[in-house]
Amino acid sequence: MPSAAITLSATEQECTAAHKLVRRVTPQYSNNIRFGVNPEQKSPTIQGLGKSIYISAENERECIRAYGYYLRNIAKVHLSWNGDNIRHAQFIVPTRIITVPAARPFNYAFNYCTLSYTTVTWDKQRWEKELDRLALNGVHYVLVTSGLEKVWQNFLTELDYPQEKIAKFIPNPCYAAWWNMGNLEGEGAPVSQSLIESEAELGRFIVRRLKELGMEPVLQGYVGFLPHDFPQAGINGKLIPQGKWCGYKRPVVLQPTAPAFADVAALWYKHLHQVYGTTAVAYGGDLFHEGGRKADTSLYDAAKAVQKAMQQASPGCKWLIQAWGHNPEPELLKGTDPEHTVILALQKDLTPRARLNFDFKGRPFVWCELSNFGGKHGMFGGMDVLENLTDKNCEAIGIGLISEGLETSPLFYALLWERMNTPAPIKRQDFLVNYSKARYGTPDKRIILALQHLAGNIYTPNKRREGSLENIMCARPNLSAVKATTWADPTMYYKPESIEQAARLYLQAGKIAGTKLTSQPTYRYDLADLCRQVLADRARAQLKRCKQAFDAKDIAKFTTESNHFLSLIRQSSEILATSEFYLLGRYIDGAKGRGTTPEDKQAMERNLRQLITTWRPDIGVLNDYSHRQFAEMMQHYYLPRWQSYFNARKAELSGKHADNEKIIRGITTNNGEAVEHVTIRNKEIETIEKGFIQADIPLLIAPRGDIMKLAESILK
Repeated sequence: MPSAAITLSATEQECTAAHKLVRRVTPQYSNNIRFGVNPEQKSPTIQGLGKSIYISAENERECIRAYGYYLRNIAKVHLSWNGDNIRHAQFIVPTRIITVPAARPFNYAFNYCTLSYTTVTWDKQRWEKELDRLALNGVHYVLVTSGLEKVWQNFLTELDYPQEKIAKFIPNPCYAAWWNMGNLEGEGAPVSQSLIESEAELGRFIVRRLKELGMEPVLQGYVGFLPHDFPQAGINGKLIPQGKWCGYKRPVVLQPTAPAFADVAALWYKHLHQVYGTTAVAYGGDLFHEGGRKADTSLYDAAKAVQKAMQQASPGCKWLIQAWGHNPEPELLKGTDPEHTVILALQKDLTPRARLNFDFKGRPFVWCELSNFGGKHGMFGGMDVLENLTDKNCEAIGIGLISEGLETSPLFYALLWERMNTPAPIKRQDFLVNYSKARYGTPDKRIILALQHLAGNIYTPNKRREGSLENIMCARPNLSAVKATTWADPTMYYKPESIEQAARLYLQAGKIAGTKLTSQPTYRYDLADLCRQVLADRARAQLKRCKQAFDAKDIAKFTTESNHFLSLIRQSSEILATSEFYLLGRYIDGAKGRGTTPEDKQAMERNLRQLITTWRPDIGVLNDYSHRQFAEMMQHYYLPRWQSYFNARKAELSGKHADNEKIIRGITTNNGEAVEHVTIRNKEIETIEKGFIQADIPLLIAPRGDIMKLAESILK
């Protein structure tokens, strides 16, 4: 033991945040972990100190990251959005000094969309857990938008914009992501003052805790947004209409080169900093995002004006710009200061051929995975690209967690955390063995073989795509349906039989290990997720049989095949109900927890239900974009839609005309990408869709059913 030679740092007792984190995450270790800060120390170290562990690093944030390394790689603790495994952890005192690998200096977390598709269901307690996880996994910068409702309210009030119009401008938090990106305004309005105040308090809590843990909040910079009907006479500068985004009227943009821009921006930062109680070292905000109109604006001069206002508000800060589609244009990049600009390079290409380096005119960039569009459920991720994304072949200053939605695909995100903290290539077999030990408490050979099936197939896409292959059961009913959303790729890129084989291996492992494995929420979620995917793959093939029977005008055959398709939806609902992470009731309860009054809770539930179904109040290209495979939705939303549709087809085969349907074909463009789409307007189905937003259906808070028995039935 090297403990006798250790000289404790004078700042050891000052690591208050680190010690508090240990008590929150692993209270059983709280008396055996000590931290020390040595500003001269280049790399964190872990070593034995009698029966305790001593972790030292250059600052407290790095001490916490080193503790995360210890938990993942030595104690075999697993933390994820889909279950934790702490009870099987092993407290091991190292017999030698362990040097923790270096992390890149700018690891980043969260897409604007993440903060509506996923984190809108997180209350203060849930956020506390998440911030601990981010700190343990080496994240440095975190996007924060909770509280911007209060900033906008104060900002527009001082600009003499009428209060009744402010109330129409601020959207429900479920839609705040696209408001903050300048895509829409007012969806779900009005927002009560109590909800505005509670969101501001949550935002302040997140910012305070981030700083306590040594991380930095990324706050919203000012790029010129104002309400679409802001009076031109009330401001000295050109207001540029931004047109529409997916049917929504967008806020206007005050031209950044306008005489009034500097004063308006200063006013924004005054209220931003007042609400959060602090300035920031990094600000987000994109000019002319996703099809925004620049009119006669010089992007070069506009970038300079935006950044000048930002620097005046917080000297030395960095402007974080999303590289997505055509943004940022070269002219805008040239106008930015390289020293104070960081580009978030959003990458939805997660194939082995994914691009690792970018030319942003000398501006540093963060390589950001972009997956799980809409926050939909499904297995997806780029194992190969993450395994080989090293310091030597990628010049990024950091790695970004920037999926549109989270709380899915634990295997992929575990690898992402590893990549944030490992400069060298990651060997797949070693990673899978360690993953199995940490997530389940055992390196079971069947589970490791199953993970190999998944890593080499569904988790290694062969072409660029917007996340997982969508579950056809969640598609708007149509015998020719191949996907659920407008922009998704319907290509089957993996072998369905590999998923079935993985599911059987998991089932076998559970039978042999018994409750030691099957009692764990991590195992129950993963087996349910595998069975969900098996049923989704079967449904895709089954729908083709339904169409063949219909085209043959064989009503008896069509009835049989369509009934079997409906049975797959029912089976999915039963399977999903066995895991707490697939319950709509639990999800909605989280969103309702953000409200402080019955009215606020009702508003949060109503808007969240709309977001994950029709998206907009009407039916259009965003319908089902954020579809979820919750147990209750399978039973009370997707099943009735398909039942109604199949009944109409059977009536059609019997000679009755479907007079309540209308087929609409069109082309929609978003961010320069044009997609053909077909929408079947069906009055009965639309009644089901719109009714679900207010429907009083049984919601589950706790799991029900036996995953082992259900899996056995499905896989035999």
